[in-house]
Amino acid sequence: MDLLKTNIKILYKKYLVPSLSAAVVTSVYSFVDMIAIGQGIGPDGAAALSIATPIFGIISFFGILCGVGGSVYLGKARGENSPEKSNAYFTASAGVMLLLTVLAHIFFNIFSTQIYTFFGASEVLMPFVEEYTNWIIWTMPISIISSYLSCVIRSDGAPNRVMTAVVIGGIINIFGDWFLVFPMKLGMTGAALATIVGTVVQFIVLCSYFFSKKCQLKAVKPFRLFKACRNILRAGFSAGVIDIAFIVLTVILNKQILKYGGEAALAIFGMVITCSSMFQHLFTGVGLAIQPIVSTNFGAGQIERIREIDKLSSATALIMGFIFSAVGLLFPLQLTTLFINTTPEIIELAPMIIRIYFLSFFPMGLNIQATYYLQSIMKTKWSAILALLRGLIFSGILVYLLPIFWGLNGVWWAMSITEFAVSVITIICLKKTDKQ
Repeated sequence: MDLLKTNIKILYKKYLVPSLSAAVVTSVYSFVDMIAIGQGIGPDGAAALSIATPIFGIISFFGILCGVGGSVYLGKARGENSPEKSNAYFTASAGVMLLLTVLAHIFFNIFSTQIYTFFGASEVLMPFVEEYTNWIIWTMPISIISSYLSCVIRSDGAPNRVMTAVVIGGIINIFGDWFLVFPMKLGMTGAALATIVGTVVQFIVLCSYFFSKKCQLKAVKPFRLFKACRNILRAGFSAGVIDIAFIVLTVILNKQILKYGGEAALAIFGMVITCSSMFQHLFTGVGLAIQPIVSTNFGAGQIERIREIDKLSSATALIMGFIFSAVGLLFPLQLTTLFINTTPEIIELAPMIIRIYFLSFFPMGLNIQATYYLQSIMKTKWSAILALLRGLIFSGILVYLLPIFWGLNGVWWAMSITEFAVSVITIICLKKTDKQ
């Protein structure tokens, strides 16, 4: 399909549908885990899963750090018609990934209790957190390698293999959550085992790609190893900024919620952050759909086509954000009962929390779409600034400041105010870019 000549609306649809489908599958693990734990174990289990959420962010960060960093230079070398250089970068990125994986695995096994406490685990929640997260940490290397392989295999021209691996792993995880948590009554251990088995199967499917005839990835002797590793880490870190911000912000939120609201409020937040993660994946799907179209047309100077795709994707993001916000505003109790085995305290707290927090999803889509759009037209500094403002700076300051005056509600309002404030800056950036 010609990115420079095909009708923009047709082109956008061709890229958007698979991108959103991939986003839905990507978010299925945490979504299903939260429902199974919330219904099968109760509010304490849901709160414990919220404590464990940063662990998954750290796993994702290490995989993206090496996977995206390696893929950037791998693809660049192939564009230069240099397969040997391409495979040298693949080998170097794999080596860096394995080294970081070993170090992370050792560190998390030695200091697991201290890490859980830092992430916000109280004495009441610690047994639930340990029962679930110890299993996740034990299999951390497989999870990091799977995240890494997804990046490099996609870069090698096999996105369908990655999709197949994620779908099969997701189906196994769904069945495992139901079977191990409910009929087998294994509690948090059952939910963890379901996630682990799904990840292992995903890992096996990804590894099978190296035995296919289409695979062009080969291990060769890296050259200029230090420079190659530095380039990989530099390129990968910029792609992982959002994950780092999400990890830090989740830790801050966990602690503030426990301080001002206790375990019940944290259980509700566990459900809310699961929804937020899924919605952000969908918004990211919109950004990923337009990125190759915008970048290609920008290089060709096709300004009007860029404006058209920007309008289409902005409208998509705003419509999605409106729908997501409306669900929380209209059906807060129904959402809560879907995820959590409710108590009177949960029923009393949930509607206000959900309604305030879900307001943030309306502008969130535009903010994320703009981040990818600006990146695609080489406004990388503006893109990074928007990502940091919404992901850590504004949100982090307000999460500490507003509860002083508004108590627990200040935590939820911090997120909505952040998204609306950043959307104003986003619109200013987009108008300035359009004039340029």
